[in-house]
Amino acid sequence: MIKNVAISALVLLAAASACLAGDKEFTGQFDSTLVSNREDLERVVLKGINFQQLKGKAAVPDDAHLAAGRLADPRTQNYSILTLLVEEEGEDPYILVDLNGDGSLGEGEKVAFRRVEHDDPYLWDATIDIKAPDGMFKSLPVYVEYFKSVKTEKMGPEDRLVMQSTEVMARAHVDVNGKNVLCQYTYNASGKKIDPQNGWLGVDTDGDGDVDIGDLSPESTKADQETVVFRAGDIYVSTKKADISKNQVIVKLNQQNDYKRAELWHGKEFPQFSFTDFEGKKRNFSEFRGKYVLLDIWGFWCPACRDELPYLREANRRYQSRGLVVLGLNTDEDYTIDSMKNGLNKAGMNWTHAQFTSVIDFLRVNLRVHSFPTTFLISPEGKILSMNRVEKDEPSLRGRSLLETLDELLPAI
Repeated sequence: MIKNVAISALVLLAAASACLAGDKEFTGQFDSTLVSNREDLERVVLKGINFQQLKGKAAVPDDAHLAAGRLADPRTQNYSILTLLVEEEGEDPYILVDLNGDGSLGEGEKVAFRRVEHDDPYLWDATIDIKAPDGMFKSLPVYVEYFKSVKTEKMGPEDRLVMQSTEVMARAHVDVNGKNVLCQYTYNASGKKIDPQNGWLGVDTDGDGDVDIGDLSPESTKADQETVVFRAGDIYVSTKKADISKNQVIVKLNQQNDYKRAELWHGKEFPQFSFTDFEGKKRNFSEFRGKYVLLDIWGFWCPACRDELPYLREANRRYQSRGLVVLGLNTDEDYTIDSMKNGLNKAGMNWTHAQFTSVIDFLRVNLRVHSFPTTFLISPEGKILSMNRVEKDEPSLRGRSLLETLDELLPAI
Protein backbone atom coordinates (compact mmCIF):
# COMPACT_ATOMS: atom_id res chain seq x y z
CA MET A 1 0.00 0.00 0.00
CA ILE A 2 2.85 2.40 0.85
CA LYS A 3 4.44 1.59 -2.52
CA ASN A 4 1.24 2.50 -4.39
CA VAL A 5 0.97 5.79 -2.48
CA ALA A 6 4.58 6.62 -3.35
CA ILE A 7 4.01 5.87 -7.03
CA SER A 8 0.88 8.03 -7.04
CA ALA A 9 2.81 10.87 -5.45
CA LEU A 10 5.50 10.62 -8.12
CA VAL A 11 2.89 10.67 -10.87
CA LEU A 12 1.27 13.76 -9.37
CA LEU A 13 4.68 15.43 -9.01
CA ALA A 14 5.57 14.69 -12.63
CA ALA A 15 2.22 16.03 -13.81
CA ALA A 16 2.68 19.19 -11.75
CA SER A 17 6.20 19.68 -13.13
CA ALA A 18 4.95 19.24 -16.69
CA CYS A 19 2.21 21.80 -16.08
CA LEU A 20 4.69 24.21 -14.52
CA ALA A 21 7.10 23.83 -17.45
CA GLY A 22 4.32 24.61 -19.89
CA ASP A 23 3.46 27.78 -17.94
CA LYS A 24 6.98 29.23 -17.77
CA GLU A 25 7.38 32.56 -19.52
CA PHE A 26 10.49 34.45 -20.58
CA THR A 27 10.92 38.04 -21.70
CA GLY A 28 13.19 39.46 -24.40
CA GLN A 29 13.70 42.54 -26.56
CA PHE A 30 13.67 43.41 -30.25
CA ASP A 31 16.73 44.03 -32.38
CA SER A 32 17.06 47.62 -33.63
CA THR A 33 17.08 46.59 -37.31
CA LEU A 34 14.51 44.86 -39.50
CA VAL A 35 14.98 42.25 -42.24
CA SER A 36 13.02 41.82 -45.47
CA ASN A 37 10.71 38.87 -46.03
CA ARG A 38 12.17 37.24 -49.14
CA GLU A 39 9.67 34.39 -49.26
CA ASP A 40 6.68 36.34 -50.62
CA LEU A 41 8.09 38.39 -53.52
CA GLU A 42 5.86 40.44 -55.82
CA ARG A 43 6.43 40.87 -59.54
CA VAL A 44 6.92 44.41 -60.86
CA VAL A 45 7.30 45.29 -64.56
CA LEU A 46 9.35 48.42 -65.24
CA LYS A 47 8.41 50.06 -68.53
CA GLY A 48 11.11 51.07 -70.99
CA ILE A 49 11.50 54.86 -71.42
CA ASN A 50 13.81 57.11 -73.43
CA PHE A 51 16.30 59.63 -72.12
CA GLN A 52 14.02 62.60 -72.85
CA GLN A 53 11.35 61.21 -70.51
CA LEU A 54 13.77 61.14 -67.57
CA LYS A 55 13.05 63.57 -64.74
CA GLY A 56 15.50 64.23 -61.92
CA LYS A 57 18.99 65.35 -61.06
CA ALA A 58 20.79 62.03 -61.51
CA ALA A 59 23.47 61.94 -64.21
CA VAL A 60 22.45 59.10 -66.51
CA PRO A 61 24.24 58.45 -69.83
CA ASP A 62 21.97 59.29 -72.75
CA ASP A 63 22.75 55.95 -74.39
CA ALA A 64 21.83 53.86 -71.31
CA HIS A 65 18.77 51.62 -71.34
CA LEU A 66 16.16 52.95 -68.93
CA ALA A 67 13.09 51.24 -67.44
CA ALA A 68 10.86 53.04 -64.95
CA GLY A 69 8.04 52.14 -62.62
CA ARG A 70 6.98 52.14 -59.00
CA LEU A 71 7.84 49.70 -56.23
CA ALA A 72 5.50 48.81 -53.38
CA ASP A 73 6.09 50.88 -50.26
CA PRO A 74 6.24 48.62 -47.15
CA ARG A 75 4.88 51.55 -45.12
CA THR A 76 1.61 51.69 -47.04
CA GLN A 77 1.61 48.62 -49.36
CA ASN A 78 0.88 51.04 -52.22
CA TYR A 79 2.96 50.97 -55.41
CA SER A 80 4.24 54.52 -54.97
CA ILE A 81 8.07 54.48 -54.85
CA LEU A 82 9.43 55.95 -58.10
CA THR A 83 12.16 53.66 -59.47
CA LEU A 84 14.46 53.70 -62.51
CA LEU A 85 16.51 50.72 -63.67
CA VAL A 86 19.67 51.82 -65.53
CA GLU A 87 21.75 49.57 -67.78
CA GLU A 88 24.93 51.04 -69.23
CA GLU A 89 26.94 49.19 -71.86
CA GLY A 90 29.67 47.12 -70.20
CA GLU A 91 28.63 48.14 -66.64
CA ASP A 92 26.69 46.49 -63.83
CA PRO A 93 23.01 47.51 -63.71
CA TYR A 94 21.77 49.75 -60.93
CA ILE A 95 18.56 51.41 -59.83
CA LEU A 96 17.66 54.93 -58.80
CA VAL A 97 15.01 55.09 -56.11
CA ASP A 98 13.09 58.12 -54.86
CA LEU A 99 14.13 57.61 -51.25
CA ASN A 100 13.18 61.09 -50.01
CA GLY A 101 9.79 61.08 -51.71
CA ASP A 102 10.24 64.36 -53.59
CA GLY A 103 9.10 62.87 -56.91
CA SER A 104 12.51 63.00 -58.57
CA LEU A 105 15.69 60.91 -58.69
CA GLY A 106 18.90 62.41 -57.34
CA GLU A 107 22.55 61.40 -57.19
CA GLY A 108 22.24 60.20 -53.60
CA GLU A 109 19.46 57.78 -54.49
CA LYS A 110 21.49 55.25 -56.47
CA VAL A 111 21.42 51.61 -55.31
CA ALA A 112 23.84 49.13 -56.85
CA PHE A 113 22.88 45.61 -57.89
CA ARG A 114 25.12 42.64 -57.19
CA ARG A 115 25.25 39.28 -58.89
CA VAL A 116 23.40 36.61 -56.94
CA GLU A 117 25.75 33.99 -58.40
CA HIS A 118 29.26 34.93 -59.44
CA ASP A 119 29.01 33.15 -62.79
CA ASP A 120 25.38 34.09 -63.56
CA PRO A 121 25.09 37.40 -65.48
CA TYR A 122 21.28 37.24 -65.56
CA LEU A 123 20.27 37.38 -61.90
CA TRP A 124 21.01 40.39 -59.72
CA ASP A 125 19.76 41.63 -56.35
CA ALA A 126 19.87 44.69 -54.12
CA THR A 127 18.45 45.92 -50.81
CA ILE A 128 16.83 49.34 -50.60
CA ASP A 129 16.47 51.01 -47.20
CA ILE A 130 13.25 53.01 -46.96
CA LYS A 131 12.91 55.47 -44.10
CA ALA A 132 10.64 54.03 -41.42
CA PRO A 133 7.82 55.96 -39.73
CA ASP A 134 8.76 57.34 -36.33
CA GLY A 135 9.44 54.47 -33.97
CA MET A 136 12.21 52.20 -32.78
CA PHE A 137 13.24 51.14 -36.31
CA LYS A 138 15.09 53.58 -38.57
CA SER A 139 14.57 51.91 -41.95
CA LEU A 140 12.52 49.29 -43.76
CA PRO A 141 14.61 47.05 -46.04
CA VAL A 142 13.11 46.24 -49.46
CA TYR A 143 14.76 43.32 -51.26
CA VAL A 144 14.79 43.52 -55.08
CA GLU A 145 15.76 40.84 -57.62
CA TYR A 146 16.36 41.73 -61.26
CA PHE A 147 15.90 38.94 -63.78
CA LYS A 148 17.92 40.18 -66.74
CA SER A 149 16.61 38.97 -70.12
CA VAL A 150 13.49 37.38 -68.57
CA LYS A 151 10.22 38.34 -70.26
CA THR A 152 6.55 37.61 -69.66
CA GLU A 153 3.87 37.52 -72.35
CA LYS A 154 2.62 41.03 -71.59
CA MET A 155 6.05 42.69 -71.47
CA GLY A 156 7.37 44.81 -74.30
CA PRO A 157 10.93 44.40 -75.66
CA GLU A 158 12.19 47.39 -73.65
CA ASP A 159 10.46 46.45 -70.39
CA ARG A 160 12.28 44.85 -67.47
CA LEU A 161 11.10 42.43 -64.75
CA VAL A 162 11.99 42.76 -61.07
CA MET A 163 10.72 40.97 -57.98
CA GLN A 164 10.46 42.76 -54.65
CA SER A 165 9.70 42.04 -51.03
CA THR A 166 6.72 43.87 -49.54
CA GLU A 167 6.96 42.79 -45.90
CA VAL A 168 9.57 43.38 -43.24
CA MET A 169 10.34 41.20 -40.24
CA ALA A 170 11.28 42.18 -36.70
CA ARG A 171 13.66 40.00 -34.72
CA ALA A 172 13.92 39.49 -30.98
CA HIS A 173 16.27 37.60 -28.68
CA VAL A 174 14.86 35.85 -25.62
CA ASP A 175 16.87 34.05 -22.93
CA VAL A 176 14.98 30.81 -22.24
CA ASN A 177 16.61 28.93 -19.37
CA GLY A 178 20.05 30.08 -20.50
CA LYS A 179 19.41 29.46 -24.23
CA ASN A 180 19.45 32.49 -26.52
CA VAL A 181 16.36 32.02 -28.71
CA LEU A 182 16.02 34.12 -31.87
CA CYS A 183 12.40 34.86 -32.85
CA GLN A 184 11.09 36.61 -35.94
CA TYR A 185 7.75 38.26 -36.75
CA THR A 186 6.00 40.15 -39.53
CA TYR A 187 6.09 43.85 -38.67
CA ASN A 188 3.13 46.07 -39.60
CA ALA A 189 5.00 49.26 -40.49
CA SER A 190 1.91 51.46 -40.82
CA GLY A 191 0.43 50.35 -37.52
CA LYS A 192 3.83 49.81 -35.81
CA LYS A 193 2.51 46.51 -34.47
CA ILE A 194 3.24 42.79 -34.44
CA ASP A 195 0.62 40.07 -34.22
CA PRO A 196 2.34 36.75 -33.35
CA GLN A 197 -0.82 34.82 -34.20
CA ASN A 198 -1.02 36.02 -37.82
CA GLY A 199 1.40 36.35 -40.72
CA TRP A 200 4.91 35.03 -41.18
CA LEU A 201 6.86 34.22 -38.02
CA GLY A 202 9.70 31.94 -37.07
CA VAL A 203 12.32 30.72 -34.62
CA ASP A 204 15.97 29.81 -35.15
CA THR A 205 15.64 26.05 -34.80
CA ASP A 206 19.20 24.95 -35.57
CA GLY A 207 21.01 27.73 -33.71
CA ASP A 208 22.87 29.15 -36.72
CA GLY A 209 21.86 32.72 -35.90
CA ASP A 210 19.34 33.03 -38.72
CA VAL A 211 15.70 32.15 -39.41
CA ASP A 212 15.14 30.31 -42.69
CA ILE A 213 11.96 31.75 -44.18
CA GLY A 214 10.44 29.17 -46.46
CA ASP A 215 7.23 27.26 -46.91
CA LEU A 216 8.79 23.92 -45.95
CA SER A 217 11.34 25.24 -43.47
CA PRO A 218 10.77 24.07 -39.87
CA GLU A 219 12.03 27.49 -38.77
CA SER A 220 9.10 29.50 -40.14
CA THR A 221 5.45 29.39 -41.06
CA LYS A 222 2.49 31.63 -41.83
CA ALA A 223 0.18 31.77 -38.82
CA ASP A 224 -3.56 32.09 -39.27
CA GLN A 225 -5.17 33.19 -36.01
CA GLU A 226 -3.21 30.57 -34.07
CA THR A 227 -0.42 30.12 -31.60
CA VAL A 228 2.42 28.23 -33.29
CA VAL A 229 4.90 26.10 -31.36
CA PHE A 230 8.48 25.96 -32.69
CA ARG A 231 11.47 23.86 -31.77
CA ALA A 232 14.57 25.76 -30.65
CA GLY A 233 17.23 23.11 -30.27
CA ASP A 234 15.94 20.80 -27.56
CA ILE A 235 13.19 23.06 -26.24
CA TYR A 236 9.77 24.05 -27.61
CA VAL A 237 8.52 27.61 -27.52
CA SER A 238 5.60 29.79 -28.59
CA THR A 239 5.06 33.54 -28.42
CA LYS A 240 2.51 34.86 -25.98
CA LYS A 241 3.03 38.56 -26.69
CA ALA A 242 5.09 40.85 -28.93
CA ASP A 243 4.75 44.53 -28.01
CA ILE A 244 6.75 47.02 -30.07
CA SER A 245 5.70 50.02 -27.95
CA LYS A 246 7.20 48.38 -24.85
CA ASN A 247 10.07 46.70 -26.76
CA GLN A 248 9.00 43.43 -25.18
CA VAL A 249 8.54 39.84 -26.34
CA ILE A 250 7.08 37.21 -24.03
CA VAL A 251 7.86 33.60 -24.96
CA LYS A 252 6.23 30.57 -23.39
CA LEU A 253 7.96 27.23 -22.83
CA ASN A 254 5.92 24.34 -24.23
CA GLN A 255 5.93 20.57 -23.91
CA GLN A 256 7.34 18.39 -26.68
CA ASN A 257 3.91 16.92 -27.46
CA ASP A 258 2.67 20.46 -28.22
CA TYR A 259 4.95 20.48 -31.26
CA LYS A 260 3.04 19.15 -34.29
CA ARG A 261 5.35 20.21 -37.12
CA ALA A 262 6.77 17.47 -39.36
CA GLU A 263 10.34 18.59 -40.06
CA LEU A 264 11.24 17.69 -43.64
CA TRP A 265 14.50 17.59 -45.53
CA HIS A 266 16.22 15.68 -48.30
CA GLY A 267 16.82 12.08 -47.23
CA LYS A 268 14.33 12.07 -44.36
CA GLU A 269 11.45 9.60 -44.30
CA PHE A 270 8.20 11.26 -45.33
CA PRO A 271 5.62 11.14 -42.50
CA GLN A 272 2.80 8.62 -42.64
CA PHE A 273 -0.76 9.84 -43.06
CA SER A 274 -4.18 8.52 -43.95
CA PHE A 275 -6.72 9.95 -46.37
CA THR A 276 -10.00 9.31 -48.17
CA ASP A 277 -9.95 9.13 -51.98
CA PHE A 278 -12.73 10.35 -54.25
CA GLU A 279 -14.26 6.88 -54.36
CA GLY A 280 -14.83 7.19 -50.61
CA LYS A 281 -12.17 4.59 -49.80
CA LYS A 282 -9.97 4.98 -46.69
CA ARG A 283 -6.31 4.87 -47.71
CA ASN A 284 -2.85 5.04 -46.11
CA PHE A 285 0.34 6.48 -47.53
CA SER A 286 2.15 3.31 -46.44
CA GLU A 287 0.41 1.33 -49.21
CA PHE A 288 2.66 3.11 -51.75
CA ARG A 289 5.87 1.69 -50.26
CA GLY A 290 8.00 0.05 -52.91
CA LYS A 291 7.07 2.73 -55.48
CA TYR A 292 8.50 6.10 -56.38
CA VAL A 293 5.80 8.57 -55.31
CA LEU A 294 5.28 11.98 -56.88
CA LEU A 295 3.20 13.65 -54.16
CA ASP A 296 1.47 16.75 -55.49
CA ILE A 297 -0.41 19.21 -53.25
CA TRP A 298 -2.63 21.12 -55.62
CA GLY A 299 -6.05 22.66 -56.38
CA PHE A 300 -8.13 23.60 -59.42
CA TRP A 301 -8.34 27.11 -57.89
CA CYS A 302 -4.55 27.49 -58.31
CA PRO A 303 -3.33 28.74 -61.76
CA ALA A 304 0.23 27.55 -61.12
CA CYS A 305 -1.12 24.09 -60.31
CA ARG A 306 -3.05 23.98 -63.57
CA ASP A 307 0.09 25.05 -65.46
CA GLU A 308 1.83 21.91 -64.19
CA LEU A 309 -0.90 19.51 -65.33
CA PRO A 310 0.56 18.69 -68.79
CA TYR A 311 3.82 17.62 -67.16
CA LEU A 312 2.10 15.59 -64.44
CA ARG A 313 -0.01 13.79 -67.04
CA GLU A 314 3.09 13.02 -69.07
CA ALA A 315 5.00 11.87 -65.98
CA ASN A 316 2.13 9.55 -65.04
CA ARG A 317 1.93 8.14 -68.58
CA ARG A 318 5.64 7.81 -69.22
CA TYR A 319 7.02 6.54 -65.91
CA GLN A 320 4.41 4.16 -64.49
CA SER A 321 6.33 1.27 -66.02
CA ARG A 322 9.44 2.46 -64.17
CA GLY A 323 7.79 2.31 -60.75
CA LEU A 324 6.23 5.78 -60.43
CA VAL A 325 2.85 6.58 -58.91
CA VAL A 326 1.36 10.06 -58.75
CA LEU A 327 -0.62 10.95 -55.62
CA GLY A 328 -2.57 14.21 -55.44
CA LEU A 329 -3.61 15.91 -52.22
CA ASN A 330 -6.46 18.18 -53.26
CA THR A 331 -6.97 21.63 -51.68
CA ASP A 332 -10.27 22.67 -53.30
CA GLU A 333 -12.57 23.48 -50.39
CA ASP A 334 -15.93 23.93 -52.13
CA TYR A 335 -16.95 20.95 -54.24
CA THR A 336 -19.19 17.92 -54.41
CA ILE A 337 -17.71 14.49 -54.92
CA ASP A 338 -19.40 14.15 -58.30
CA SER A 339 -18.24 17.58 -59.53
CA MET A 340 -14.67 16.86 -58.46
CA LYS A 341 -14.64 13.44 -60.10
CA ASN A 342 -15.99 15.03 -63.26
CA GLY A 343 -13.30 17.73 -63.14
CA LEU A 344 -10.52 15.19 -62.61
CA ASN A 345 -11.79 13.12 -65.53
CA LYS A 346 -11.97 16.14 -67.86
CA ALA A 347 -8.45 17.19 -66.86
CA GLY A 348 -7.07 13.70 -67.54
CA MET A 349 -5.89 13.37 -63.94
CA ASN A 350 -6.45 9.63 -63.70
CA TRP A 351 -4.34 9.00 -60.62
CA THR A 352 -5.24 8.75 -56.92
CA HIS A 353 -6.36 11.94 -55.18
CA ALA A 354 -7.07 12.62 -51.52
CA GLN A 355 -10.14 14.61 -50.54
CA PHE A 356 -9.17 17.91 -48.93
CA THR A 357 -11.35 17.31 -45.87
CA SER A 358 -9.41 14.13 -45.13
CA VAL A 359 -5.96 15.76 -45.20
CA ILE A 360 -6.66 19.31 -44.02
CA ASP A 361 -5.06 18.80 -40.60
CA PHE A 362 -2.06 17.03 -42.10
CA LEU A 363 -1.47 19.90 -44.54
CA ARG A 364 -2.10 22.78 -42.17
CA VAL A 365 -0.79 21.46 -38.86
CA ASN A 366 1.87 18.88 -39.70
CA LEU A 367 3.28 20.02 -43.07
CA ARG A 368 2.17 23.66 -42.77
CA VAL A 369 1.98 24.10 -46.52
CA HIS A 370 1.08 27.59 -47.75
CA SER A 371 2.46 27.59 -51.31
CA PHE A 372 0.83 25.75 -54.19
CA PRO A 373 1.62 23.54 -55.88
CA THR A 374 3.94 21.88 -53.38
CA THR A 375 5.50 18.70 -54.72
CA PHE A 376 7.62 15.90 -53.26
CA LEU A 377 9.43 13.03 -54.91
CA ILE A 378 9.68 10.10 -52.50
CA SER A 379 11.74 6.93 -52.85
CA PRO A 380 10.42 3.34 -52.63
CA GLU A 381 11.86 3.31 -49.09
CA GLY A 382 9.71 6.31 -48.19
CA LYS A 383 12.54 8.88 -48.11
CA ILE A 384 12.41 12.36 -49.64
CA LEU A 385 14.40 12.62 -52.87
CA SER A 386 13.35 16.19 -53.62
CA MET A 387 11.09 18.94 -52.28
CA ASN A 388 11.74 21.04 -55.40
CA ARG A 389 14.11 23.34 -53.52
CA VAL A 390 16.39 24.02 -56.46
CA GLU A 391 18.13 26.75 -54.45
CA LYS A 392 19.39 23.92 -52.23
CA ASP A 393 20.49 21.86 -55.24
CA GLU A 394 17.50 19.52 -55.09
CA PRO A 395 16.22 18.14 -58.41
CA SER A 396 13.55 20.31 -60.01
CA LEU A 397 9.95 19.03 -60.02
CA ARG A 398 8.51 21.79 -62.22
CA GLY A 399 7.67 21.89 -65.91
CA ARG A 400 9.80 19.93 -68.33
CA SER A 401 12.50 19.66 -65.67
CA LEU A 402 10.21 17.23 -63.82
CA LEU A 403 10.44 14.77 -66.70
CA GLU A 404 14.22 15.17 -66.84
CA THR A 405 14.46 14.54 -63.08
CA LEU A 406 12.34 11.39 -63.28
CA ASP A 407 14.26 10.11 -66.28
CA GLU A 408 17.50 10.51 -64.36
CA LEU A 409 16.42 9.14 -60.95
CA LEU A 410 14.05 6.31 -61.81
CA PRO A 411 15.54 2.93 -62.75
CA ALA A 412 15.61 2.04 -66.42
CA ILE A 413 13.32 -0.74 -67.62
